[in-house]
Amino acid sequence: MAGMEAVPQDLLRQAYERKPVHLLKIPLHFALWAGATAVLYATRDHALAIPIGLLISFFIANLIRGLGAVAHDAVHGNCARSKRLSYLIALVCWAPSGMSVTLYRNYHLHHHRITNTYPDVDNFVVTDYTRNPVLAKLLLLVVYGFAYPIYFATQMGRYTLRLTGWQRVQMVLELVGWWSIMAVAFALMPLQVFLFFYLVPFLFGAVLASLTSMIEHYEMLPSDDDAYSSRTYGTSAHFMNFLWNNVSYHNEHHKYPGIPFYNLRSFHEAAYPYYEERVKAECYPGVLGIAFKLYGRILKLDVTRLDERYRDLNKEAERSRLMALNGIQPGVTA
Repeated sequence: MAGMEAVPQDLLRQAYERKPVHLLKIPLHFALWAGATAVLYATRDHALAIPIGLLISFFIANLIRGLGAVAHDAVHGNCARSKRLSYLIALVCWAPSGMSVTLYRNYHLHHHRITNTYPDVDNFVVTDYTRNPVLAKLLLLVVYGFAYPIYFATQMGRYTLRLTGWQRVQMVLELVGWWSIMAVAFALMPLQVFLFFYLVPFLFGAVLASLTSMIEHYEMLPSDDDAYSSRTYGTSAHFMNFLWNNVSYHNEHHKYPGIPFYNLRSFHEAAYPYYEERVKAECYPGVLGIAFKLYGRILKLDVTRLDERYRDLNKEAERSRLMALNGIQPGVTA
């Protein structure tokens, strides 16, 4: 059987089982964030305050990424059966990203429907911006080095248009709510503490988002089988996956979006022997190895070949056609 179709059904049934105890990771991550902030207060006058602050900031950035992974699961309906509870979990866990979870939900469920196609936000088509070989490589390195969130933000206008009137109100309330909390934190915290508590983690988070977006989808082609839509990475990076709540098991998530985050690692390990070789080839034990491999491909980019891929495509018509589709429904299991 092709792709992941040979995976036994009993493994899938086990993977879909919900274990609400794992949602304790939410208060754990916030508690770790609070503890890290306490360290920032305790060391703000230390001779090594800046390097300590940078280390703490990087740790907080990883915690925020892990909270985002739980929010992502809630958007898929994997954290709770109640739509209201799912929304609240997603709101609390996604807010630290600084983005509206209502907008993210619309984008992300649609991304699953159109993965790697021309209009997919996660498919950064550099030739839409430049065909100069040097500038194209430089732009790709910038986007996948640290600027992916900036590019991402420029693409969200089309998803704002997909929201209903009430959803747009909800989006604004979410943004005002979170950034008001950050404004209060800025007013109450010493500037040095606030920088390492949120602003520097925000910058580190941009780098992490850029790096992982490249790993997950760069140069992956559209396919009718989601087993071929993305890469799984960092399978041996257990501490990272503890902090990130298994978001790196990205191929498993695309193929089986109903598997809760806490079951992805165990499912991957049990199901891997049943994967087709082509799928196994896109599973990586680390993060930096595949990242540098892809950066190397960027440096060897053939702009003419990339342009050929879309030469006969009516881009505007394709975008209109696919943007008119609804996203996948929360709770989809395969």
